[in-house]
Amino acid sequence: MKLVTCCSFKGGAGKTTALMGLCSAFATLGKTVALFEADENRPLTRWKENALHRDAWDPHCEVFAADDLPLLEAAYEEAEGRKFDYALADTHGGSSELNNTIIASSSFLLVPTMLTPLDVDEALATYRYIIELLMGENLVIPTAILRQRVPVGRLTTSQTAVSEMLNALPLTDAPMHERDAFAAMKERGMLHLTIRKIDADPALRLGLRNLLVAMEELQQLGRFVNGALER
Repeated sequence: MKLVTCCSFKGGAGKTTALMGLCSAFATLGKTVALFEADENRPLTRWKENALHRDAWDPHCEVFAADDLPLLEAAYEEAEGRKFDYALADTHGGSSELNNTIIASSSFLLVPTMLTPLDVDEALATYRYIIELLMGENLVIPTAILRQRVPVGRLTTSQTAVSEMLNALPLTDAPMHERDAFAAMKERGMLHLTIRKIDADPALRLGLRNLLVAMEELQQLGRFVNGALER
């Protein structure tokens, strides 16, 4: 089982959105996904509840409470025993023994950020913390910055400057753009199943293209992460 973790010391950086998207991307490949929820606010649990209500939850995926070390250990053991292909971990803000354990146990680390100076400062602080932790533990774990909520059109001068600064760091192949489809996942459920439902309803098909574009972005992110894991 490969553990992919989203890390950010700042709330609202897009950790949960990235994990929801990756979960859908892996599920479209027929993979089983365990979601480890270390965030005590339980956003993934609420996502699953909303998805079940809308019949948009993939039974190959499961959410496990993991907001303390005993729960994390139990979740990992159960997911391993059930032979999940991937585990995706949603950390909580700040540094802690729990976050350190998740980071050190991961196969791949994603640090999401938006293109604002404040968000990038937090992402850089998180990235530096990860590198120092891994060096202290004598570990090598691939890590990449994921640019979130990037405008579809032209970037502002400030966004361009921030984006160019990030080019000095390892980045995912492509960003996740600012799309309604991503913002709506928390309420609608898994994107690939939302697409399937809308495609079956002629009255809703006008919005299908935008969902398909969003899904392609998620699949590209999934391919990037999977490629890093294989290397």
